[in-house]
Amino acid sequence: MSDDYALPADIADAVRAYTEMMAFIRRRKITTGGCRAFYSPREWAARNEKYGLDAVLIVVHDGGGLAPACNLDYQDYQLHDALQKQLAEAGFYLEGCTTWYSAIYKTERSVEKRKVS
Repeated sequence: MSDDYALPADIADAVRAYTEMMAFIRRRKITTGGCRAFYSPREWAARNEKYGLDAVLIVVHDGGGLAPACNLDYQDYQLHDALQKQLAEAGFYLEGCTTWYSAIYKTERSVEKRKVS
């Protein structure tokens, strides 16, 4: 895998989401199309981006192989649903922000589970 899939330095709350994304990517041999795929919310805010700032992880899929899994406009519902299912099983969900990036958030279930622990 290239550096396009590098783990952002400041995502302590999102390591599990990143791990699930990388498992999905490796299993399906998905490429990025040459752009960096993952950003922390802090890095995203530093770019003056508007959406996804409360997420645990930003996923850039700008026309690359991740796009059909993240963006419903590609109409690959089976791939999109498979990614959502995998993330949900780990306590996360993916939400489209624009046509070229999405954000991963914790589900309420994972937040409640964390409060109980």
